[in-house]
Amino acid sequence: MGLINYGVALLLFTLAFTYLPRLFSPKLKPHIDGYFHPMYRKVADTLRDNAESGKEQGAAFSVYHRGEVVVDMWAGYADEEAGRQWSRDTMSVVFSVTKGVAAVTVARMVDMGWLDYKKPVAHYWPGFAQNGKGEITVEQLLGHQGGLVSLGANKTSLREYRDNQEAFTRRLEEVTPLWEPGTAHGYHAITYGFYLDTLVRMADPKHRNMTQIFREEIAEPFGIDFHIGLPKSLSHRVARVHFMSDIALIISSMKSWDLFHFFASVALYPESLSAKAMTVLETKNTALNDPEERSIGQSAFLGIGTARSVAKLYSYMAMGGSFKGRQLLKPETWKLITSSLKTAQDLVITTLVAEWGRGVGFRVLPHSKYKGQKVIGNAGYGGQVGYFDPVNQLSVVYITNHASPHGLWDDPRFLDLEAALYDCLEHTIEGKHP
Repeated sequence: MGLINYGVALLLFTLAFTYLPRLFSPKLKPHIDGYFHPMYRKVADTLRDNAESGKEQGAAFSVYHRGEVVVDMWAGYADEEAGRQWSRDTMSVVFSVTKGVAAVTVARMVDMGWLDYKKPVAHYWPGFAQNGKGEITVEQLLGHQGGLVSLGANKTSLREYRDNQEAFTRRLEEVTPLWEPGTAHGYHAITYGFYLDTLVRMADPKHRNMTQIFREEIAEPFGIDFHIGLPKSLSHRVARVHFMSDIALIISSMKSWDLFHFFASVALYPESLSAKAMTVLETKNTALNDPEERSIGQSAFLGIGTARSVAKLYSYMAMGGSFKGRQLLKPETWKLITSSLKTAQDLVITTLVAEWGRGVGFRVLPHSKYKGQKVIGNAGYGGQVGYFDPVNQLSVVYITNHASPHGLWDDPRFLDLEAALYDCLEHTIEGKHP
């Protein structure tokens, strides 16, 4: 009984330590601003309701339909302590939504003839072939099939990756896959960026890194306000990210078995693939509020931009790769990136049956009117979501600086907005106000 009483006391103390300060902290005035097309008023009302109730504390939501902005709104605070409100130009870390932006960058390289999805990674990066990796193709690497979710027992850091590139590349080359490549997939939460960024640097004719390739081939020519490696001169625009403590994360995840199972596996079973995939970095989450860390390009999770920027990029994807005479991707490449590679139980997020393509995931819409239709993109840690819907010609992006336990398209704040959006879309198509 003593152990049970101790456990209960610890739980109560943790809850009090985590949540009581919020009850007594001064309440900031709700803040909501931005643009919405009159046909999408319900989306604006939903964001306003969530902000006024306290459910939404800092976020932006942007939607393009048929290549045009229909919603571009924001709410809450970019920095609560400083009283800095979220604004039109506020950027935030989008975590794994970055993976989809990187996948589009790779597709652009395929268009240029610099990469071929079907060729082995070792064709471009010979040292990669060590320890059973010689047959891993570019599309298998993108599709989380390589078995390379961990770098081994010793953790690493973003600065080690940046400052010791040659040694770090050798470390990547020495890794042995944790399953037979191509036979299954498991979410490469962190290592996706290390391997993909090294591959593109090897394959690019000028040996530019991902930061440079994205900026020069996509961001600048298409006017996309997004960065994989943020110049420190832009740090004043970035929202401060608020993270939950490990204990608070586990407690909060108890409302969902899938969430609790995943976080408990990471915390309690260090030999599990879940733990190995999620504990690659020794860096604490809060370090991502450091401009120095944010300046390091890493295409698994360290993209920084506005919701509007990703929605604008994905608006081209929603329209088949081109819009108004501007071509992001050739039709044949667009068809490849929007095609699925494998649907199977994920070996890292073990409660998830995942469908992966060439760097992007596929999700069936949960709304009855659109039953069976799939959207394409990535969800990210803390509730971030970015996708395009080719059937309805939509691009949809939600970013927040208040990280929740959610990261699989399942954050209630996003789901509220998405439900309102598709309700408005239905009425828009019918020509009636919702």
